Amino acid sequence: EEIFKIVEQMPRFPGCDDFPGDNTARSDCANKKLMEFIYANIQYPAIARENNVEGTVVVQFVVDQQGRITDAKVVRDIGAQCGEEALRIVEMMNNMPEKWTPGKQRGRPVKVLFMLPVKFKLL
Repeated sequence: EEIFKIVEQMPRFPGCDDFPGDNTARSDCANKKLMEFIYANIQYPAIARENNVEGTVVVQFVVDQQGRITDAKVVRDIGAQCGEEALRIVEMMNNMPEKWTPGKQRGRPVKVLFMLPVKFKLL
């Protein structure tokens, strides 16, 4: 089955389907909630902290027609276990009570490839 990269309605992190406004407003809300979820759950790897490793890890995954995350993998890693931590956070999304809102093409849910950058920055 085809996996889309661009669709009429991109998949959205849960929690914004009842948000007032158009698709853009709901997408902005979902992106904000996604960032809140990531940074509430992420744990900076000790080895990265000790070695002052900072940067952006990119995780690629597919949001299927039911809103589940599948085929998650790190496509850009900065090392020091940061990639593993970003992947752990993405895989946690399947354990949430709500699923993602699937992407849609011509009004029907489809599989969509999603790229998620996760920034690691020491404070």
